[in-house]
Amino acid sequence: MTEAMRNPIRQPDVPVLTGKRTRAANGAALRWTPGPDELRLPSCEDDPVPQNTRQLVAVVDCFDSLRRHWRGRRDVFVGSDQFIYWDPAYDSRKNPANYPPAPDLYVAFGVANRHRGSYVVWEEGKPPDFVLEIVSPSSRRQDVEEKPDLYARMGVSEFFLYDPESKREPVPSGFELRGGGYEPLPAEALAEGAVGVRSKALGLCLCVKPPGPAPLDGSLCWYDPAAGEFLPTNQELADDICRLADDNHRLASDNQRLVDDKRQAEAKVAELEALIEKMRRG
Repeated sequence: MTEAMRNPIRQPDVPVLTGKRTRAANGAALRWTPGPDELRLPSCEDDPVPQNTRQLVAVVDCFDSLRRHWRGRRDVFVGSDQFIYWDPAYDSRKNPANYPPAPDLYVAFGVANRHRGSYVVWEEGKPPDFVLEIVSPSSRRQDVEEKPDLYARMGVSEFFLYDPESKREPVPSGFELRGGGYEPLPAEALAEGAVGVRSKALGLCLCVKPPGPAPLDGSLCWYDPAAGEFLPTNQELADDICRLADDNHRLASDNQRLVDDKRQAEAKVAELEALIEKMRRG
C-alpha cells in the first residue's frame, strides 16, 4: 500500500449548489441540465493518451456491463475517461497539483443519468462513489502513487486498481475510504475459479474470468453475488446473438425439410390412393 493510501487526508468542503434541480422517485436530487461550470470547463485534453487493447477491452467491457446492469435507473451515472473537477479554485497555472483526473471508469449514485462533458463535483453535489483505474506502463506511477491521494481528498468512497500487464496473475485491488485514507478490501473466491474484490458501493465484485478459447478471453468483468452470475460482456452478448441466429437458421432449415418431406409423403399417398382406385375399377 502506498503512503498516500495509509495517511488520512482531510476531505474538502463541498460548495453550495446552484442551478435548477429536480428529484427522482427515491428522493435523490438530480440535475438534468449542465451547470455553468460544466459548460465552461474543458472536457477534453489537447494530447489524448493512447490505450492498448488490454486497457481498452477492460474499460469498454466494464463500462457497458454496468450501463446495462442499471438500465432504467435515472439516478445512477456511469462515466468513463471524463474530467472530474473537484476544486472550484483550480487553476492549472497556479495549483497544478489539484488537476482534474479522468478515471477510466467511475460511478455516481444520486445524480442524473444524462450526457456530460465532464463531472463537476460542486455542481453535482457529491463526488463519485466508485472509481476504477486501469494501470498502464505510462500511467503506473500516477495510478498507484498519486491518484489514491487525490481521490481520497475528493471523497471518493471506493478506489479500485487493475494492472493487466502484471507479471503475477492479474487480480484487481480495491480500497475503501476510512477516516480520510484508503484501506484495502479483501479478495474473495467467486464462481468458475475467478477471484475478485467486492465493491460495497456497487454491490458487485470486480474480477478476471479464467481464460477461455478466444484470444481476448480472461478479461476484466463484474460478478453479481446476489444473482450468482457474471454480468455479460459485449463479446459474450454478441456470441449469444450469433448462436441464436445460427439456431434459428438451423430450425428454419429443419422446418423446411419437414415441410418438404410432408409434401413428398402426401404426394406418394395420393399416388397410391389413385392406383388403388384404378385397380378397384378395373
